[in-house]
Amino acid sequence: MRRTAPSLVLASVLALGGVASCAAPDPAPEATVTAEASASAPAETTFSAEQMDKVAPADARAISNPDNPEATLVLFTDYQCPYCAMMDSVIQQAQEDYGDSVRILVRNYPLPKHLNAEPAARAVEAAAEQGALEDMAAAVFEHQEDWKTADDVDGLFASYAEELNLDMDRFRTDYDSEAIKDRVAQDLQVAQDLELKGTPTLILNDQELQLETGEYSEIQEPLDQALAN
Repeated sequence: MRRTAPSLVLASVLALGGVASCAAPDPAPEATVTAEASASAPAETTFSAEQMDKVAPADARAISNPDNPEATLVLFTDYQCPYCAMMDSVIQQAQEDYGDSVRILVRNYPLPKHLNAEPAARAVEAAAEQGALEDMAAAVFEHQEDWKTADDVDGLFASYAEELNLDMDRFRTDYDSEAIKDRVAQDLQVAQDLELKGTPTLILNDQELQLETGEYSEIQEPLDQALAN
């Protein structure tokens, strides 16, 4: 169940002319001043080996996991963020083009300002337990406008799982389980510890990619460079 990025989202990105992301909560006032001062020339973020152990742990969800990967691409996503909905199709294209050589991991970053982002992440995680991570992510993104402010999100996510022919007893058990809740919470904690600025955030090997338009070329070019080295 794959689809292209919604044209409305793409239009909004182009209209804004800025970074294609949903912003994380504002940092401390001192940090805000620094960020505003350097906004015109964002510095590349490089993560240490210790940080990368947290970014790409052995048990992270993978949508592409070759035996001998030449590079690792990690996506931190928020299922309620419209820019993440757009990025989903970009990541799927990367999987098709680079899946034999690049490990692609997906981590949860449900921003606190998004009311239903956390249960959406749990729905995708619960589906992943049955090998349906990508299909559930596609359904959740496709119906984002339906559930983002809905009261009965549990029922809506269950309906998507049913459409995917998942084992519903298992899905409901996993969706409400402490293990899945902890998994989402741990991903969120990693994102906050790394002070990631928002979603989507992409980390290639140990470098955070700078996303301005959300176009495929913004990850295609650095992937080609990483594989050429």
